[in-house]
Amino acid sequence: SFAKKFILAQLHAASSSGNVSAYLNYVGGKDLLDVTNNQFDLVVTGKLSDKFGLGYNGTVKTAKPSGGSSGTFWGSALYLNFDPTSTFGLTLRGEYFDDKDNITGYIGTSVYEATLSANVKVGGLTIIPEFRLDSAKDPLFIKNSGSPSKSTGTALLALVYSF
Repeated sequence: SFAKKFILAQLHAASSSGNVSAYLNYVGGKDLLDVTNNQFDLVVTGKLSDKFGLGYNGTVKTAKPSGGSSGTFWGSALYLNFDPTSTFGLTLRGEYFDDKDNITGYIGTSVYEATLSANVKVGGLTIIPEFRLDSAKDPLFIKNSGSPSKSTGTALLALVYSF
């Protein structure tokens, strides 16, 4: 049996029209390193029209090692969706993440990112080109030369087939 256990909980609420929906999630417990973790996550989506939608995702986590002091990270993201047709859509996401207490063990700073994604649907295939820019308060990324950098850009292409 697994000696460390976590509690999971979720609350959901929606408007009678179905245009607004919210989920509040919780996970908490002690991990294998005897660190007490508590995390809350809120997701809210809203349909403004058949073509426009908004989304918000916010999270906060505290971690306290046995006999140590606690640390916190938090993040907040806003999504703007525009779907002019049933076969084409765009999503713009802006996100801020703060881990100044370095409870992730590898970020240890604040990061802002912006991502633009397209969705092109052809039958059961969805083509998703995406471009993302990240900017950190402190050097977090590594350039091709090996030198540290406070920013980076990423482009990717995803193909998703549904059947």
